[in-house]
Amino acid sequence: MTDSFDLEFCFKGDRNYIHGTDIFNKLTEKFVNNISKIDISFHSVAINNMTFFTQKPETDDVKVTFRCQNDGEKIKLFGIENGTTVDCRYEYPEEDVVKNSTMNISDETIILDFSTDYSFIEHIVAMNKSLLETLYTDVNGKWYFTRLQLHQNVHIDTSSSITLQLKSNFQFKLTKSSIIVDENEVGFIYFSLVAKES
Repeated sequence: MTDSFDLEFCFKGDRNYIHGTDIFNKLTEKFVNNISKIDISFHSVAINNMTFFTQKPETDDVKVTFRCQNDGEKIKLFGIENGTTVDCRYEYPEEDVVKNSTMNISDETIILDFSTDYSFIEHIVAMNKSLLETLYTDVNGKWYFTRLQLHQNVHIDTSSSITLQLKSNFQFKLTKSSIIVDENEVGFIYFSLVAKES
């Protein structure tokens, strides 16, 4: 892998920042072979296209940290904005991802018994956001996808069953949900609540 590479993005739906699902998908596409021990963290939102480095930049604001193993090699990448503007946008009807899911408030779970045409990461981010918004209807703020840990890069088909179960809530600064695909726990997804300005 080269010491750095650029990635270009389009805005998703009505958002004016680069969505974490698109960053995850573009990064994992860089690896031809199966990768494991994936850990991606989002430190703040990015509104411009990004450059990823194998060494942590000393002076720039790191927006994303990505770790994985690829054929036994440990990979670590640091993403910063590179100043080139995002000049495209595409539709993303997020409600279509979760409209066929089942919520269980007492178990703090959301279940989707069959997937759609969206990617795995788009499924679990939309489902977790819906779960949190349902469980915590009285909080004032916006939920952001902030971290994902996966044992392996997960590939799903239309028969895949996906379950998310809330495991912990650290005073809304960080929530942790377990990701279960076809009854196997594959990792964890984390969200943070950012208060809306009054």
